[in-house]
Amino acid sequence: MHLGLKIKLLRISKGLTQEDLADKVNKTRPLISSIEQTGKISPHTLKKICEVLEVEESEFDNMVNEPLSVYKATPNPAFEEKMQVLQKEIDHLNRLVSMQQDLIEALKDKIESLAPKAKKN
Repeated sequence: MHLGLKIKLLRISKGLTQEDLADKVNKTRPLISSIEQTGKISPHTLKKICEVLEVEESEFDNMVNEPLSVYKATPNPAFEEKMQVLQKEIDHLNRLVSMQQDLIEALKDKIESLAPKAKKN
């Protein structure tokens, strides 16, 4: 996991939007987005982000195998609610994908059953 993704996870766990973080570090939202996507960040900006997220730079090295809850300073009900909504959406999308796969298989079977009849005519 690159540094930008770690920053993103910490930002979300603190209940901050990209705009919120950008305002707190006196940068632009597109810059925060770029940092989160690429992991490229100046040392000065990293220091400011660490201050806002209340984390030491060295802690980023340990983030790979630790659960996100370790980094929550205080419980954030809005974050938890959003995560529950997203999990429900993921479950729903997984069911839809499964149904689509079943439908594709049924259509393939139907096409195969019709193919020999078409060749005879």
